[in-house]
Amino acid sequence: MAGAERDAHGRGEEEEEEEEEEEKEKEEEEGPEDPPPKPVVPGVLYLSFLPPGFGPRQARALLRPHGELGRVFLQPHGGSVRRRRQRPGGPPAVAFAEGWVEFRDKRAAKRAAKILHGAPMAPRPRSPFRHHCWSIKYLPGFRWPHLSERLSYERQVRAQRLRAEVAQAKREGGFYARRAPKATKDPPKTSGDPAAPPPTWGFTQRPTEEEIWGRKARPPPAAPPRRLLEKVFGGGR
Repeated sequence: MAGAERDAHGRGEEEEEEEEEEEKEKEEEEGPEDPPPKPVVPGVLYLSFLPPGFGPRQARALLRPHGELGRVFLQPHGGSVRRRRQRPGGPPAVAFAEGWVEFRDKRAAKRAAKILHGAPMAPRPRSPFRHHCWSIKYLPGFRWPHLSERLSYERQVRAQRLRAEVAQAKREGGFYARRAPKATKDPPKTSGDPAAPPPTWGFTQRPTEEEIWGRKARPPPAAPPRRLLEKVFGGGR
């Protein structure tokens, strides 16, 4: 009986070892598990200079070969839109000062900033931007919601400043409106005598020659004799 138990126990250990070897072989055949793919993080490029006639359509056309693009925002000059007449197919009707371009992958954004910074904007010889160079910078850690918050803050500041200017103009208008009736009702100030003539501008006309000689109490000098005039202007006849 004891020998049979030992044989059964030995066969059980052999079966467990065989199962472990089979599991190891399966793991070796399957190989190590692939690590999970890294999530794609977007990146934002900052354009500090935009030539005249450069708009969102031109930005997408020139930056699309360097990676998949997301959102594009260009800031007008002075924060306000200056519109002009636009010809069909011509440059945009708004002049822009700076811009932000979002790439779907930040690695593509870094690569584009490294390649394009300081390079000509357009390689074609007939392009209107061939004489301008890119001024691009990758913004590490910058996301599109940061730009949205900044633009929202600037709009609020601009609206608050506009409301303050309108309120100041209303106060000044009300002040002048209250002062105007009082200024019309008050009579002009005089010396106190109601019969006195109203004040004048103090303008005096320049005296004539007769008035000047009259003040001197002597007649004007006598005219030269006629014969002397004839000798002078008559040539000695």
